[in-house]
Amino acid sequence: MLRFVFLFLIILSPALYPWGIRGHRIIARIAENHLTENARKQVAELLKDDTLTKIANEPDTYRSNSKWKCASPFHYTSVDDKETYPASEKNEKGDIVMALLYFEDMLRNNKLSAAKRASALKWIVHLVGDIHQPLHVGRACDRGGNSTEVRWFGEKSNLHKVWDAELINHQELSFSEYAAEIDTADAKTQSLWLDSSYLDWAGESQAVRTQIYTCLGKDNCCADPKAKGGCKVAETTFNSCTDPSPTARPNLEYAYIEKNRDLLNRQLLKGGIRLAALLNAIFADSPFTAKQMKAREAIKTNPIEACVMKALE
Repeated sequence: MLRFVFLFLIILSPALYPWGIRGHRIIARIAENHLTENARKQVAELLKDDTLTKIANEPDTYRSNSKWKCASPFHYTSVDDKETYPASEKNEKGDIVMALLYFEDMLRNNKLSAAKRASALKWIVHLVGDIHQPLHVGRACDRGGNSTEVRWFGEKSNLHKVWDAELINHQELSFSEYAAEIDTADAKTQSLWLDSSYLDWAGESQAVRTQIYTCLGKDNCCADPKAKGGCKVAETTFNSCTDPSPTARPNLEYAYIEKNRDLLNRQLLKGGIRLAALLNAIFADSPFTAKQMKAREAIKTNPIEACVMKALE
C-alpha cells in the first residue's frame, strides 16, 4: 500500500517535480545537440514553433488538468532496496517504464494524428528526464525521498527537493550554460550508455540511491548527533524508512554537493544522450534492439492506454 500512498501524495506536493524546470531543459538541450537531421526535421514538424527545451516540462503542467489526473503515476516507479523493477509490485494504473513503452509506440505509429504523436513526443522528452532523476525510481516508504527531511544550508527541505532543484540551482548556470558545460561525453562512453533499455535506466537510478542517502561528517551532517562518534564520523547514512522520527535532520552543504556533483551531471548527461538516441531511432523507424525487446517482454500488461486516450479526446 505504501507505494500507492506515494501516488496520492505526489499529486499534492510541489516538491515532487522531478529535476525541476532547469533540469528537464538541460536534458532536452543536450538531446537537441545530438539529433540527426532527420529527427530534427520531424521534431520540428510535430512541435511547430516549439522546441524540445520549450516543451520539456509540459507534462508537469498537466497535474492541474483534470483530464490528465490519471497520469500522475506515469512520472515514477517504486522499487524497494532488495527488489528489481521486473519483480516489484506494479501500480495498477501504470508507472514510468510502462509510460515510456506506450508513448514510444504512439510516436512510432504514423497512422495516428500529428496531435497525438506530438503529445507522445512531449511525454517522452519529459519522462526520459524523470527516469534519470534517481529518486523517481524511489523507495515507496519515503515517497522517493520526499518525506526524508533534511536541511539545505540550514534551511528546511527534503531529499527529493534537493535532487529536484537545489543541487542544480546551486551551480547558478542557465540551462543552456549547464548543458554546454557537461555535454562532453566521448563516443565510447556514449556507446556504453546507449546499449541499454528502460529497465536498465530504472536499475541504474535505483543503484545510486545509497550514495544519495549518505552525507559527510565535515558538513556537520549526521542523522543522530548523540550517537557514538556523533557528527565527527566520516559518513552518515540517513533515511526516514529506517528512522521515521530522526532526532536531527542532516544538514547538506558543500561536502554533499562535491560528493554528488559527478553523479548529478552524469545522470543529466545520460538523459540527454539517451533521449537523442531514442528520438533518432524512432524517427528512423529503427527496429528494437535485443535489450529493448527483453524489456518489452517483461511488461505483461500495460494499463495506461485508457488514461491517455481519454485525455486526448
